[in-house]
Amino acid sequence: MQLRIGCDYISELPFKKKEVWNAMGEMDLSDYRQEQLEDFSIYIFGVSYPVLQNALKQREDFQI
Repeated sequence: MQLRIGCDYISELPFKKKEVWNAMGEMDLSDYRQEQLEDFSIYIFGVSYPVLQNALKQREDFQI
């Protein structure tokens, strides 16, 4: 994700939530372990992965 967003440091990612959010919508998240997704979600967005997953699903359903 760091390279995808164009950050020099991982610590910059929480300040680029919109870019991370958009990138996540384009990625196949099933390539990652649940534990990785949980840790990433909490680090970047401050919420657990199930909450984020629900928001991603709603976004998917909303798009035409």
